[in-house]
Amino acid sequence: TATTPTSTSSIIVSASWSFDNTTADLYGVYNGQLVNGATYSTVATNQPYLGDGRALYVLSLSNQSFLVATPFLNLSYTSFTVEAWILISGSSAVDRGVFGQCQCSTCANQCFYLVVRANYLYMGFTFNDLSGIVALSASTWYHIAFVYNYQAQEQILYVNGVQDSIKLNAQPYQGTNGTIQIGSAQVYLTTTYFNGYIDNLQVVTRAKSATEILYDASLIAYYSFDLPYPNNDNGPNGLNGTSANTATVIGRVNQAMRFTGSSSYFQAYGFYQIVYGVNTNGPFSISLWINPSVMITCAFVQVSTTQSGGTCTNLLGIYSAAGVSGQIIAQAQSSATIFGPYVTA
Repeated sequence: TATTPTSTSSIIVSASWSFDNTTADLYGVYNGQLVNGATYSTVATNQPYLGDGRALYVLSLSNQSFLVATPFLNLSYTSFTVEAWILISGSSAVDRGVFGQCQCSTCANQCFYLVVRANYLYMGFTFNDLSGIVALSASTWYHIAFVYNYQAQEQILYVNGVQDSIKLNAQPYQGTNGTIQIGSAQVYLTTTYFNGYIDNLQVVTRAKSATEILYDASLIAYYSFDLPYPNNDNGPNGLNGTSANTATVIGRVNQAMRFTGSSSYFQAYGFYQIVYGVNTNGPFSISLWINPSVMITCAFVQVSTTQSGGTCTNLLGIYSAAGVSGQIIAQAQSSATIFGPYVTA
């Protein structure tokens, strides 16, 4: 497990399940098992949600889930954060369990559950609950998070990095044993099961800030192009790329990647939100430093619909008529081209 001493000498415990065709915890401690035939999403090359990995796939009708029986992950009398990406298959009026841990299902504050209830997030410690107000649609990926702040005694739900609802003066979770449930949760006397996909679920025994939650939900990738691993993604999703015929040089911030011609490129895979935004006018943003060595008309950021190519859309580029200076241009699939400021070599 990952443990980090805090300023008060307490220990921060982390667990993370990528579900990339594995039941292992990233840190090798809280390894689990698939129950009742639970499986993973199929491998695809047409932009699955998070990179070229996979997700946990569970069917509620078959009571499928993922369980970690040992060791015990202690969330009692402490701050903690639970985050995950979820996609609900179909709508339902019954609870759909995302995460849970339960010592006594009828005892106050001894059973923790995070569920989707009638298309809204809902959590509780038993007789100490909080309901979300943001409606969740079926067949749509959402980043969800729950934060309990022990010092402030706050329960907070987030959807896509934005606070959904909050409860003040909330007593802490007090369960001192219990199996970790993912894709299911014990709510009073009923075990509820999720129906759909769960990906990149993480638990940490500290209260993440609103800024951290927004970062995890909205930053898809960050490429610093710094040594020693210039192709690596420094963001939360690990969308590492590949490059060819490039060089590492002094950059605007630390190092930069230099492209020397038409055979030079950097590419990475798995940008669901950007493709979604390009094709359906959804929101997204791209920012980077550039230092052109010559002025020619070119695209320097483009997106394609599949891992091996497909339909390509130029997002950012330079238009140069005379070859002395150029103008930044931006466009998307169905939007008008935007001409920005002039740049020089």
